[in-house]
Amino acid sequence: MTSLRIRKNEIPEGSMVEYFFPDGKPWERKPVLLVNYKNQIYALEALCTHEGFSLEDGFITDDGKIVCIWHGSIFDIKSGKVVDGPARRNLKIYKVEQKDEEVMISE
Repeated sequence: MTSLRIRKNEIPEGSMVEYFFPDGKPWERKPVLLVNYKNQIYALEALCTHEGFSLEDGFITDDGKIVCIWHGSIFDIKSGKVVDGPARRNLKIYKVEQKDEEVMISE
């Protein structure tokens, strides 16, 4: 199973940080977007499903959405579902387990 461990304080409240699962060759590693929304960590596919641009460059709305700055696709942080296009495919979400200050993300 592919997993990633981080400290919660590596992702400040209201921010998004792109990490890579450590398995495989460097060019095969999958990026994962970690989002700290209202002091809860969410893990989603890191690239917009429209054109593949990094969502880390986007922003979080007050109502829990991720906005891709490239073409304006909007995704729900909790479910990864497309709220508004042009993206048509939902983001994959990853399992997040939190124990004290340690966060583990897995597929």
